[in-house]
Amino acid sequence: MTDSSTQNIKSYYKGQSIYKEGQKGSVAYMIKKGSVNLYRTVDGRKIVTERLGKGEIFGEMGPLGGSERSSSAEAAEFCELMVLTGQVIQTMLDRCPKTIQLLTRVFVRRLRKAESTTLNQSHKSSFLSICRILEMAYRCHVSMKPAEAKKVPGHRQGLAASEFAKQVKNILLVSQLEIDTALDQLAALKIIAITKHGSGKAFSERYIAVNDMETFFQVAANLYKELSKTGSLEPELEYIDIHDLADEVDAQPDVLYRKLANHEFPEALFCFPRSAVLNWADEQEEDFFKRVKRRRKAIKDLEDVNDIVFVDNATCKEVFAKLGYYKLGVLLSVADGEASQKILGNLAKKIAKIVQDEAEARGPADPAEAEDVSDELIEMIKAAKGVNG
Repeated sequence: MTDSSTQNIKSYYKGQSIYKEGQKGSVAYMIKKGSVNLYRTVDGRKIVTERLGKGEIFGEMGPLGGSERSSSAEAAEFCELMVLTGQVIQTMLDRCPKTIQLLTRVFVRRLRKAESTTLNQSHKSSFLSICRILEMAYRCHVSMKPAEAKKVPGHRQGLAASEFAKQVKNILLVSQLEIDTALDQLAALKIIAITKHGSGKAFSERYIAVNDMETFFQVAANLYKELSKTGSLEPELEYIDIHDLADEVDAQPDVLYRKLANHEFPEALFCFPRSAVLNWADEQEEDFFKRVKRRRKAIKDLEDVNDIVFVDNATCKEVFAKLGYYKLGVLLSVADGEASQKILGNLAKKIAKIVQDEAEARGPADPAEAEDVSDELIEMIKAAKGVNG
């Protein structure tokens, strides 16, 4: 290893060790040139968990938590690394609190990848990741300059739990229940203190204070080991919301919502964090769960018979007259309550009675036929309004 002309830049040749798993680490590194392999040794075998390139940071666990290296690092090719001391990282946090997002994303991504590569687990625990983010968020909180702190509501009480939860969710795929559970476990053992300020469901806020920053993460890690032994961390689900699922399957969230409404998703995939969802439900208006608000659609976005509620009555009457009794009966048998009223309300009373009686006598419509008639209806509406499908 040779020092470059810049004091905090060090160079390594291919295959040269940067640090070893289990060593104490006081500095982190940012790759200025080349690439680095992170690896762990399992049963005498070297398993590469990640290959990092220019601009990426590694080894951050040492200066941030004073913990041992969780993996080894070596140069995958000739590389130049910028040395980041604990003081440098703390200065970054002091000057720009948003740096927490970058550093924690790096840490959590690497932690999860290492676990999935080397450990035979059926789940990935988020507990330690939440603790790591809390450590960094609280360091950032207490290091704010007085002028900045005055702008943060309740700063003296501690770190606002709601803001902390937002930071966690920006980094991890976890539920509010998982965050609350981790905080409650830490508070129960007095590793952190949680106070509540304000009154009423809509105005109360919880504030977090870490009792001892120097030992926090090590104590939290010991707690994690004990919880793992007792099974308190199992089983644990990794939640994914509708927008993340849409990204994974290359779809629009609105399409997935409609598929949920049409019962196209297996019921076994529905899961709500009990405490959080019941608290939320309790805050809603009395008739909130007895009605569904329709989001207004433009004519070009209409998809099925239930969307006729967004069509003017004159156009509905024109199109219904062309469809005939039989097809109107098919549509009536598959339309929801509001759409059914729209159909019947735009027919003469005698015709409405005939269509209604025929629909009831015939029973449930064939799904394929109903879809074809629904598509025909939408096409006729678009044509009547001069809109291309």
